[in-house]
Order: sequence, then structure tokens, then C-alpha cells
Amino acid sequence: MRILAVLALTGATGCSVIATDEAMCGALRVPVTELRAGLESNLEATPDAVGEPATDVVIITEAGCGK
Repeated sequence: MRILAVLALTGATGCSVIATDEAMCGALRVPVTELRAGLESNLEATPDAVGEPATDVVIITEAGCGK
């Protein structure tokens, strides 16, 4: 049964479209820019539990996609 599930999953994912770097970066550009602006405008009000991971997202996205 497990083999059938793996074969079905492999067949289903084989038809999926692979996103290009340009498509991913293009889709992330506006939200990451808005996230950066929100973090910069609310430095004192943003808790570390939110600010640290959000900053990581901005840095990683900008490093991978260029700024």
C-alpha cells in the first residue's frame, strides 16, 4: 500500500510547474519591501519574537534575489 501511495504522489508532483527564480523573486519583492518598511518604522514597538524572524526573512530574500 505504501508503494502505491508513493507512486501516486510521484506521478502527481511530476506534473507540477517549477517556479523560476525570477517568478519567486518578483512575487516576493513587494511583500518583503513592505515588511522591511514596517520593521524600520516600528523598531521600538516590534517585539523581538517578531522582529528577529522577520528580519531574517528580509535578509535572506534580499540576498537571494538581490536588492
